[in-house]
Amino acid sequence: MRLVRSLGAFLLVGSTWSFAQTGGVLRSPTPAEVDAIYPDIEALYIDLHQHPELAFQEVQTAAKLAARVKALGFDVTTGVGKTGVVAVMKNGPGPTVMLRTELDALPVAEKTGLPFASTVTA
Repeated sequence: MRLVRSLGAFLLVGSTWSFAQTGGVLRSPTPAEVDAIYPDIEALYIDLHQHPELAFQEVQTAAKLAARVKALGFDVTTGVGKTGVVAVMKNGPGPTVMLRTELDALPVAEKTGLPFASTVTA
């Protein structure tokens, strides 16, 4: 899948959806489950791509992602380091794993020719 390019996107597509569907137990989604939510994840990807935000200005990006993770039942803290989002994804006793991903865009003109290419300037 072209959308699952980063570990962060993979976790949002897979683990968090499964968490919500299984009453708080993380598991890998089946291919059918991924196919079922793919249109929604693709729409999110396109929306974020069309509306990039520079570092420490990712107000809308952070809000969209925080709302989605909260809706899945995770504990979410926003405003970390200004626009950061922290989600605690508990899955029983055991080691703690931390995942960090970047949400900010680069201030460059997009010349991909994609139908959802950003036209935002900064």
